[in-house]
Amino acid sequence: MNSWEALILGIIQGLTEFLPISSSGHLEIGSYILHTNTSENLLFSIVVHIATALSILIVFKKDIKKIFSSLFKFSNNDDTQFFFKIILSSVPVGLIGIFFEDKVENLFNGNIFLVGIMLIITSIILAITHLQKKDSKKQVSFLSAFIIGIAQSIAILPGISRSGMTISTALLLKINKKEATKFSFLMVLIPIFGIMIIKLFESFNSIETLTTEIELNSLTIGFFSALVSGIIACKWMIKIIQKSNLIYFSIYCFIIGSFSIFTSFNNLESKENKIFTIQPIYPVEELKKIALKSSVPLEDSLEDKSDELVDIYNLDSSVKLDIRYASKNNFMQTEFYTEPRAFLISDAAKMLIKAHQELGNYGYGIVIYDAYRPWFVTKMFWEATPDSLKNFVADPSSGSVHNRGCAVDIGLYNIKNGKIIQMISGYDEFTERAYPTYVGGTKKERENRNLLITIMKKYGFQVYKYEWWHFDFKLCNNKIMNLEFNEIDSIINLN
Repeated sequence: MNSWEALILGIIQGLTEFLPISSSGHLEIGSYILHTNTSENLLFSIVVHIATALSILIVFKKDIKKIFSSLFKFSNNDDTQFFFKIILSSVPVGLIGIFFEDKVENLFNGNIFLVGIMLIITSIILAITHLQKKDSKKQVSFLSAFIIGIAQSIAILPGISRSGMTISTALLLKINKKEATKFSFLMVLIPIFGIMIIKLFESFNSIETLTTEIELNSLTIGFFSALVSGIIACKWMIKIIQKSNLIYFSIYCFIIGSFSIFTSFNNLESKENKIFTIQPIYPVEELKKIALKSSVPLEDSLEDKSDELVDIYNLDSSVKLDIRYASKNNFMQTEFYTEPRAFLISDAAKMLIKAHQELGNYGYGIVIYDAYRPWFVTKMFWEATPDSLKNFVADPSSGSVHNRGCAVDIGLYNIKNGKIIQMISGYDEFTERAYPTYVGGTKKERENRNLLITIMKKYGFQVYKYEWWHFDFKLCNNKIMNLEFNEIDSIINLN
């Protein structure tokens, strides 16, 4: 995250936390546009939330001082009761956050279609509130505090505005506008600090979650942009409520929500699981003749470990196979293998199974797209691919790690339903979206990709710098092999 991104996300956080237009929804949209997300880095998230909370303390410092003064005096007056009403209002959002936050995050991460729907719902709620023209002298009761708290818990859905929901609910309960605004802003302090404490506590289990590549100046910019914009938005919102001008935010939410839905349809069309293909430089049959007549590079200094190749599926049948080169579902639209099988040398195969088993703790399993590959197939890939895309295929003069039985192309599948998980790019997509360091895609796609890379690294595999799906087993010193699958079976049977 650079300084400009920190500035923009800080301003979005500060403004949208208090204006009735949904901070979470706008951060999701901001993430989509900027290809980043505050929640990717715990430290940045904590910094901007501290700034947001501080802006409330600054704007409502007199009210907060009165409340704590009453508490320390043990007075049972309106200010003391106001404090306990705030505590009561935090119960629903606390329960929702504890039991359902992860499910909500998994549902909405990067899904700007659902965010758009929620923004339109926010628009409708604000429009209904606009009908409430008259003010009253009614104060917040314990019952109304709990009802407003339920409204706040609904706003855990990205696109549902927290301030919009709480203020609208208070106004529909006929509560005084000034009282409703003050209660809505002060009641958010407990969830904000509660979330920060929980996140910090969770981070103690893994200090890596607090590490950051964000520079100090970006953190500072994020903090002050969130603080200043938060103060401005907070003061502005107080005036807006008094003048009953929420209808303008209703119109705004409707426009942004519609834009999000429209954008999601375009994004869906561009991200259909289409297979990336190339037009081979030479006809496939001609390429195969060239490859079969070519000589495999000699490597006298390395060992021949063809007798160590094992069938991965035989080791663990819960590994899913989607061997693309055994079908026409690949970048050359050609069948290269006679059957969909995956082989690796024994040591690599055993480590892959361990990685597969650990991923099970996250609800995922490994799907294999390719593993051992005969050298002549690598030769065909190379001769077929234009020079501008050759960084995505191995040079046959030195051989591919696939030819050594030490490389595997994999993705993730959902253990519960067996469906393959959507990643940032498709398999064998020759674009920058395939890079393991690519910052685009949705937050969930990046998390899944990074989880796969982390687990595989733990078990001795290294991701290829141009392909998130390609992993090389580090402990590999065997020769290039040019055996077809039936020949491997013969060797295994002999052993």
